[in-house]
Amino acid sequence: MDFSTVEYTIPVLERSSETFSFDDFFRKPRRVNVSFDDEFPVAGTISDVVFTGRYAFLLDGNRRLSKIDLRKRRVVDQRQFKRSQVVLSYYDKHLYVLGVDENCNIYEYDMNLNLTDSIYVRNMNASSFCRFKDGFIFLNRRETGNRGKYVVTNRSLTKGVSFVKVEGRQYKRYDNRLILSSEVFMRRPFGKVLCFDIENNDGYRYDGEQLRRIFHVGTDIHDPALSPLNNLRLIFASKGNCLFNYYHDDGIDGMAFFDKNHNLVGQGPSYDATVDGLFKYKYRQVGKKLVRIHMVVPERRGTYPYKASQAQFEFFRAK
Repeated sequence: MDFSTVEYTIPVLERSSETFSFDDFFRKPRRVNVSFDDEFPVAGTISDVVFTGRYAFLLDGNRRLSKIDLRKRRVVDQRQFKRSQVVLSYYDKHLYVLGVDENCNIYEYDMNLNLTDSIYVRNMNASSFCRFKDGFIFLNRRETGNRGKYVVTNRSLTKGVSFVKVEGRQYKRYDNRLILSSEVFMRRPFGKVLCFDIENNDGYRYDGEQLRRIFHVGTDIHDPALSPLNNLRLIFASKGNCLFNYYHDDGIDGMAFFDKNHNLVGQGPSYDATVDGLFKYKYRQVGKKLVRIHMVVPERRGTYPYKASQAQFEFFRAK
């Protein structure tokens, strides 16, 4: 199937007032609640999260990284980072941490959170990245030299090629939390990577050689300057189906689900219409599953010790 001309349209002039229902498109989720305590505390907000096998690696708002055993439903280790901003990725039993500041570095850890390598990222102002079969792909926040928005490198960062030049264009307004996150990229089978361009609402696919634009998301407002999708993220893509989550400063928010024929089959408000509502949940696609993660305060039961906060993981399978 040729995706080069796919145009998704999310109606905002006449939008549904019914809350978007996950039950219409996903089976009942499996829920895993993980408690934090004095030994393994949490800041209460989730900045980033990645999954590998039975483990989740959760980064909180204080740049504290928790290794979570999802089978035993408990935190088994933690590390504290000093960098101002960090973003996570993983590949082949290794966790990768990108330190995002004036001097970008990648830190490689084994599954026991032992530091095994570090690499300096030259000539880039990266805000997110993805480790994949052949090396790394970066989201470059500002074009530097001849490097564009997306930069693909080998494992040692000694060779690279860039795509999507952005010279002279006007950037739309969006919340920086959208790009300081691993959700910008989705790793696909056979070494491919799906990249979502927050600034232009475009989807790209890297096939190992080229980065190709495969879709665009617009609205029924035909003036791009007035398009309200300035905070849009792709949270699920499987078998041609796509689920988008969006918010705009005027209170427009919601979910939009498109089927494999690119038809809008589900739409509606999702949270309280605030930008913080957009980030109440983190979403990650793990294989064919969609995982929704957020912090909850459990109910007090009897006289047992009360846990101040929990991370809830909900694993959805598409119908």
